[in-house]
Amino acid sequence: MSLGTPYFAEMQTGVLYPASWLLLLADGSHGIGLLLAFHLLLAAAGAYGLARSMGLAPPAALAGASVFSLGGCMLSSVNMINFMQALAWLPWVLWAFERDARAPGPHGWVLAALAVGLQTLAGAPDVSIMTGLVVAARQVMLAGGGLGQRLAWLPRVAAAYFAALLLASPQLLATYELYGQSVRTAGLSAAEIQRYSLRFGELWSLIRPPALSREDWRVSEVYSGGYVPLFLSLYIGGIAAAFALYALWARRGPALFWLALGGVGVFLALGGNNPAAMWIYEIIAVFRYPEKYVVLLHVGLALLAGLGVDAWLRKYARRPRWLLAAVLAVAVMMLDLVGFNGEINLEAPADYYQLDDIAETRWLGRADAGFVYTRPYYRDQSDSVREVYAEYRRQLSPHIGTLAGVRYVQGTEGLVIRDHALISGLLDELPPNGRFLQHLAFLNVRYIMTEAPLFQRSRWLKQSARQLTPLLWDVGQPRPMLYFPRVVLNRGSDYLQIASEDRAIITGQSAFAATPSGNDESGLRGRVLSSQRSSPKRLLARVEVEGRALLVWNESYYPGWRARVDGESRPVVRANHFFNGVWLEAGEHDVEFEFVPNNFYLGLGLSALALLLLLMVYLEAMPFPVARRQIVAKQ
Repeated sequence: MSLGTPYFAEMQTGVLYPASWLLLLADGSHGIGLLLAFHLLLAAAGAYGLARSMGLAPPAALAGASVFSLGGCMLSSVNMINFMQALAWLPWVLWAFERDARAPGPHGWVLAALAVGLQTLAGAPDVSIMTGLVVAARQVMLAGGGLGQRLAWLPRVAAAYFAALLLASPQLLATYELYGQSVRTAGLSAAEIQRYSLRFGELWSLIRPPALSREDWRVSEVYSGGYVPLFLSLYIGGIAAAFALYALWARRGPALFWLALGGVGVFLALGGNNPAAMWIYEIIAVFRYPEKYVVLLHVGLALLAGLGVDAWLRKYARRPRWLLAAVLAVAVMMLDLVGFNGEINLEAPADYYQLDDIAETRWLGRADAGFVYTRPYYRDQSDSVREVYAEYRRQLSPHIGTLAGVRYVQGTEGLVIRDHALISGLLDELPPNGRFLQHLAFLNVRYIMTEAPLFQRSRWLKQSARQLTPLLWDVGQPRPMLYFPRVVLNRGSDYLQIASEDRAIITGQSAFAATPSGNDESGLRGRVLSSQRSSPKRLLARVEVEGRALLVWNESYYPGWRARVDGESRPVVRANHFFNGVWLEAGEHDVEFEFVPNNFYLGLGLSALALLLLLMVYLEAMPFPVARRQIVAKQ
């Protein structure tokens, strides 16, 4: 993706998450809809099971499950599908640990480890961390005895989490490697951390839903000031809120934990609007969007609503009319949630992904097109969600053109590689001029796509590029993906400094990389006889070299690329800061570049070992079959 980010390593893609395979059963938006429906049912079933394990009556458990799975927080996350997936597993993790706490044994512990592993693979580490903190607090609360006896449960919880991390290690090792290459290693700025901080006024949407209507609602009519929160609605309804308040009065002891959980969620979600919370965030400086922590409030209110219904049922168990009133109230609550929160559907219409009518894809989708640089621009602030979708689609942003084979030079991944952020930040600051074009050529960019007035009015661009459509310019043929520079400068990898010193690097006559001699080398010659990229992770080439030369491949440098020359391994050198290179001696050679993820097979081995150990623990705890017990008795 985007100049070479490994798709698998980006945790949010959920490649190893089993439920992702549901996408294979249907195409396009239908597959996404199937995935969403599955997780809504999963969330409801998990919340119901958790409530039942807490001793709640079936109607009360149904009430809690309805609030959790149909509440505004859950349905607002459909446009963050990895977040929704992990959130759907939260009650299952709590259920498994609740079962293990109330009836300690291998079965509950193994189920807890499996649930945590699946939640981890779902691709939202912040939800997994939130869940872990809730589990630790809940287990300490459920344990009996003094403080020492309560804390004794934590190693058991930690062991389950360790087993779960081993299960997910193929994904985690790849993501950790990507993290090490990303901008996140430097931490996040205060401004980035506090983006999407909860506002006190948004808490009113718990009982007063915003006026949303599919993708037709208008921002100015729904949200004052034009600010659209991360979660469009927190709505649980007046009935659920009333039952939650009743739980605090009728079942004060069990309800206090969930009240405290909700309070912590609000405290953290306020983010930039809460100096005390910002102090915590700035120490960690890893996670952004504090508003995400409002899910703790959502979980707390869902369980409080269930506890309230249960307390009502127990109090009026011998009064049929009052019981009927409670059942009807739960039914009305469910209809209310569906009626209001059913409108929070941010999925784009199916034709959003049909790009045949977008003129730019005729050029950008060709195999030899090279990269495109995009600079989205919106003339007027789009007010309705439908207009936002239309603008995104028309400008092939954010990155939906990938469906048509468009290759973007910028990325929008959660873990943006430092080098990619460097060049994107550089390009986004430059006007259309000669220096801008040089940097585009260096990155093998052939097309510029934008509606920005700065480009539309540029005389230089009209003279230097061919305008294909009102939004698209052809700035020239891209360089070959494989080439031999005549001069290799033995310099460091500070691209910005060297590019400003030596224009030849930009035009392809020179390159900079570590040389075998440790000195600059010139007069290098070689030519590519043939090349074939059989898959995204493999390139084969036949080359001819005079003397010694550096073969440069304009594929993003990333740990895991291996080079073989005539079947023998050779080190991959970092060429021109961003790309791959390999030194060759005189003669004809078969060169192969192949991407082999570091530690991937180690991760698979650890995962298989963890799964085997969990299976052994689970089976060892199962009762012997009758026939086997008889054999053992005879012996």
